[in-house]
Amino acid sequence: MIIFVNGKQKRVKRPPTVDGIPVDEFISRNADPIWLHQNGMWE
Repeated sequence: MIIFVNGKQKRVKRPPTVDGIPVDEFISRNADPIWLHQNGMWE
């Protein structure tokens, strides 16, 4: 992704996404409680 900083172009990495939504939100929408517990994300 290219952004402008002080009138100059600068390349920055895009945040990782799954189907256009952030990874954390995708996991919270689609993961079941067992998967969350196995991966240490049960909060």
